[in-house]
Amino acid sequence: MAFRRRATEFILANPFAPDRGTAAGRSVLERRAVHVPNVLEDPEYSYREGQKVVGYRTLLGIPLLREESVIGIFTINRTRVEPFTYKEIELATTFADQAVIAIENARLFEELRERQAELRVTFDNMGDGVVMFDAAARLAAWNHNFQQMLDLPDAFLAGRPSSAEYFRYLADRGEYSTDLEAQLSRTIEDTRREMRFERTRPDGRVMEVRRNPVPGGGFVLIYADITERKRAEEAIRIARDAAEMALRELQIAQASLVHAQKMAALGQVTVGIAHEIKNPLNFVNNFAGLSVELLEELKDTAAKAVGALDPGKRAEIVETIGMLTGNLEKIVEHGRRADGIVRSMLQHSRGGSGEWQATDLNALVEEALNLAYHGARSQDQSFDISLERDLDRNLALVDVVPQELTRVLLNLIGNGFYAANKRSREGDGTFRAALKVTTREFGESVEVRVRDTGVGIPPENRDKLFQPFFTTKPTGEGTGLGLSISYDIVTQQHGGTITVDSEVGEFTEFTVRLPRRGRPLTG
Repeated sequence: MAFRRRATEFILANPFAPDRGTAAGRSVLERRAVHVPNVLEDPEYSYREGQKVVGYRTLLGIPLLREESVIGIFTINRTRVEPFTYKEIELATTFADQAVIAIENARLFEELRERQAELRVTFDNMGDGVVMFDAAARLAAWNHNFQQMLDLPDAFLAGRPSSAEYFRYLADRGEYSTDLEAQLSRTIEDTRREMRFERTRPDGRVMEVRRNPVPGGGFVLIYADITERKRAEEAIRIARDAAEMALRELQIAQASLVHAQKMAALGQVTVGIAHEIKNPLNFVNNFAGLSVELLEELKDTAAKAVGALDPGKRAEIVETIGMLTGNLEKIVEHGRRADGIVRSMLQHSRGGSGEWQATDLNALVEEALNLAYHGARSQDQSFDISLERDLDRNLALVDVVPQELTRVLLNLIGNGFYAANKRSREGDGTFRAALKVTTREFGESVEVRVRDTGVGIPPENRDKLFQPFFTTKPTGEGTGLGLSISYDIVTQQHGGTITVDSEVGEFTEFTVRLPRRGRPLTG
């Protein structure tokens, strides 16, 4: 033993060089087994000190080769001169080849173990929970996050449950509904198909579950906690909806501002034109009326002289006087209509007036209906229409300017009367004209609807209804300012909205929506 220890120490302290001075060195250089029958008689052998310490005489050196690379040397020595036989050399070479294979397998195994350890660390440190089921649909592997996410006990996982047992276990704990468990059971039958779904755990967390097939059979389930992502998506959605709502409100406000600017400019022009027209119009009306009176006096004064004329001349004079009288009456009639148009223009330009009051809207509607109906009857005794009221009796008082809102209601109701009566006159006598007024309470706002069964408004005219001087009535029957004034009263003065819905030959319905407290701010 002492001799072997001294020999080992010498060799470690005096390693041989890979040259021809030793059998091992030659085997490295030649990449084959090298046999030295007697080292003392070999002229190239130079490792003499080592030979003296170890005492060998016959040597066999065999390189351990892996793809032509030397990974080690296998040496056999004899302390006496006794050359190795061919079979011994062949056996030793085979042993060296097996040793290379064993060394390589050990190296690969160690690398695999290290790789598995790295993969396990990575596996356990993944942000998602991962679980794998084998081709027999039994639990094969899982990571720490999977177990922690679902709070699964070690004993349950150690039992390697089947996928069906796994889902049933989760369902029993309330993780899945019965319907979802049945759906999962059906999808488990075809594990080659990818699957993705979301579910909310009993603790409120939202999980995204993805299933991917594994080559050779089996599948992997990946659990991702997407609670924060869902919250962020919801916050983004709410912010987007708020931004879209703000944009719509801004667009509405911008359109209202543009309309207000147009109306203000139009009002300034209207005032100037109306005042310029009013003075000469007053002269026309006054002198036309005076001329009618003078003509009557002329007829009385010249009656005797005209009576003395021959019948032909007398008839000619009477006819001329009659024509003059008729012409002057038409001048008076149209002058008064023109004066009414001018007054409407001035009212339109002045805007709203009157005081804000807490008002019973239903009472205001009743008053406007009565005024409009009796006004229509006084102009046409044959006027007949069915009136329907659907008034919200729980309607609280609303803050408005009563005089101005009455103008709006009279205008809408009057237009409804006109449209329904027109359809009745143009019909076959079986149509019954009708008008319905509805009021509704909406908390922070109130609504009035005026619906008639009239001729309706063509689509191409609806966008023009609230423009000044636009009218669908024949010439002489409307100024085209009523709806424009009503629009300004509702939107500009009261901060509300007025819209129209119509179907030609069926109905027209105006809807007025007013804020409950529409009083403008005062500085």
